[in-house]
Amino acid sequence: CTKFQPYWKSRPAAVLILGGIREDGAFEILLTRRTENLETHKGQYALPGGMRDSESESPEATALRETQEEMGIAPDEVEVFGRLPPIWTPTGFTITPVVGLLRRPIGEIAVHPNPDEIDFWFWCGIERLRKTGTYTAETRVITHQGASHTVPIDVYQIDEHRIWGATGAILRNFIGRLEKVETAN
Repeated sequence: CTKFQPYWKSRPAAVLILGGIREDGAFEILLTRRTENLETHKGQYALPGGMRDSESESPEATALRETQEEMGIAPDEVEVFGRLPPIWTPTGFTITPVVGLLRRPIGEIAVHPNPDEIDFWFWCGIERLRKTGTYTAETRVITHQGASHTVPIDVYQIDEHRIWGATGAILRNFIGRLEKVETAN
């Protein structure tokens, strides 16, 4: 990140890695696709989230507020467990991933996506994200301050859904941390 722009000069944002448990005990993560009408990251797959409203708003409050605005899931339906390290994007955001879990099973939670922000959403099983062949590491050329740079990107292909960029990197970090916890236990 420091090769490009220090993240303290970027716009602070937060996303919610929202986990949920199905009735059968499967663990899933909520993924969304942004509409083509939004200012940035049009049509890209994302975790619920957005920009911080004020200097005093915490990443947790931002992620919960944005999840309610985008998906209609009330903050009191989510238990927050912590944060992952922030990541900087070439579009000028510093995103803090917040980790949370629904307090009730997925089937008991009403989801009401905001059609101005979200045009598609789904719950994706963690085992699906871990499945061999779902993840690939690729490279992409970006232009930053007039110079071209080749950067690595994390890509998850779930059926026709290509999840990459910041969302891919956040998922890769989260899954890697889950695997460390599982092997330690």
